[in-house]
Amino acid sequence: MPAREIPASIVRAYDMRGTTPDQIDARVASRVGNAFAQWLLDRGATSMVVGHDTRASSPDLYEAAVDGALAAGIDVHAAGLAPTPVIGWSVDREALGGGLIVTASHNPPEFNGFKLLAEQAQPLLPEEILHVASHPFRTGPAPGARHAFDAAGPYLVLLRRRFGNTAHPGMRVAIDAGNGAAAVTAPAALLDAGARLHALRTTSRPTLEIAADPQNPETMRELARVVRATGAELGIAWDGDGDRIGVLDHLGRRYEADWLTAVLARPLLARAPGAEVLLDLKTSTSAIDDLRRRGGRPLSARTGYSFFRRMMREQRIAFGGETSGHIMFGPEYRAGEDAPWIDDGVYAACALLAHLSVSGRTLAEQMSEIEPRPISPELRLPCPDAGKTQVASALGDWFAERYPKSEIDRSDGARVLLDDGWLHARASNTAPALSLRFEARDEPGYRRLAEQLHDALRSHPQVEDTAQLQHPPTVGPQTLT
Repeated sequence: MPAREIPASIVRAYDMRGTTPDQIDARVASRVGNAFAQWLLDRGATSMVVGHDTRASSPDLYEAAVDGALAAGIDVHAAGLAPTPVIGWSVDREALGGGLIVTASHNPPEFNGFKLLAEQAQPLLPEEILHVASHPFRTGPAPGARHAFDAAGPYLVLLRRRFGNTAHPGMRVAIDAGNGAAAVTAPAALLDAGARLHALRTTSRPTLEIAADPQNPETMRELARVVRATGAELGIAWDGDGDRIGVLDHLGRRYEADWLTAVLARPLLARAPGAEVLLDLKTSTSAIDDLRRRGGRPLSARTGYSFFRRMMREQRIAFGGETSGHIMFGPEYRAGEDAPWIDDGVYAACALLAHLSVSGRTLAEQMSEIEPRPISPELRLPCPDAGKTQVASALGDWFAERYPKSEIDRSDGARVLLDDGWLHARASNTAPALSLRFEARDEPGYRRLAEQLHDALRSHPQVEDTAQLQHPPTVGPQTLT
C-alpha cells in the first residue's frame, strides 16, 4: 500500500485529527505510524504500543498504523481496543519508547485521528507533532516485531488494588460510557470498587449517536434522567477515549470539571496541607477559592493536556485538573504509592467514589461548600486561524487600556483579572476559533463584562457568532431535564 502525505490540515496542537476517509485513510495512518516510529527511533526508542478507540474506522486505521511503524523497524506492542489512559500507563509500566492511539476523542463519528505519546507517556508538544509530520516514509534495515499486548488487564489490577471495595455498601451509581473505550475499564473498575451500577452504553462498539463528551451538557441529559429514575447517588460519564470525566449529583445536576477538581483535591489537602494543585487558566475563582480555604496552593498551566501533564511531571505536582475534564493524579496523591502520573476519567471516578464513601457525604453536599458565581461555558467564537492569536492579545490590550490596575497573564492568550471578575481569551488549539470564558461576582457584573467583551470585539469583524456572549451564565450546578 503506497503511503500518502500527511495532510497539514490534520496536524493540531495536541494530536492529529480530521475526517475519514477524505483527510485520514489507511495510507495516511500508515504514514503517521511510520513517521512516529522514526521519531521515536531517533530518540533511542526500540519499541512502542499502539491502541485504538471504538470508531468504525479505527480498526483499519490501527492496522495500517501498526504496519507503518513495523516497516520503520520498531517493535510494536499491539494492544487493540483500549482507552487512551491505559495506553499511556502501559508506556510507563513497560518503559516503552512511546505510544500511539487511533482516536478522535469526542468528535463526531466521521472524525478520527492519532494521539502521540513519548517516553513516560508524555504527550508530544505542538512543535514535536509538526516534526513527526515532516518525516518521509522510510523503511528500516529490518522490520520490527509485532507482539500481542494486553493493556487493560494489568490496569484493572492496579485499580482493584487501589480502589477495590472502597465504595460504601449499597452505593448506587449510574454510568454512561457512550459506547466508547471507557467501557473496557469503567464498569469492571466501579464494580470492583463495590458500586451497584445502572449502566448506559457500556458496550464498546461504533455508534452514530451523539458523541460522548461530558463537557457538553446535552450529552448528559439521558444519564441525568437515569440518575433520578433509579435513585442513584451520582452519575458519571466519559468521553470517547476515556480520558475525560463528567459528573452528576443525585438530583441529576451537572457540575463543571473545575468544581470536581476542587472536591477531589480535598483528600490530598487533608493529608498534605499546602500541597500544590495544578489548574488551567479557565478555572473558576469558585474552585480556586475553595482550594485556598483548604490550604491548597493553586498553580496555573497553559490550556492543553500536553502542557499540563509535562508541568505536573517536571514539578512533581501531586494533583491537577483541567476545565475540559482531564483530572490528573501524581504518585503522592495517595500516601505511599509510587505509580506514575495518571490522566484517566475512570481513575478519577474510582477516586471520587472512595472520597465520598470515606467522607460519608453526598456529592451534592460536597459541592454545596463551593461558592457559586456567574460564569460562562468555554465559548468557541469562529475566527480564522491566521488572526485568532492576535485577537486574543488585542482583547487583553483593550482591557489594559481601560483598567490600568488590572492583572493580565499573557502566558496563554490573555487572562485579565478585574476587581469584580475575570476573562480568559486565547486562540483555540484545535479549531479556527477564539476560545473565551469569563466570570463575575454577580449577575449584573456578568452582564456588564459580556457587554464590554462585545464592544471590544466590534473592531474584529472576523470573529463570528458573538451572540454567544449574551447567553445566560451558569451559576453553580446545572439542572438537566
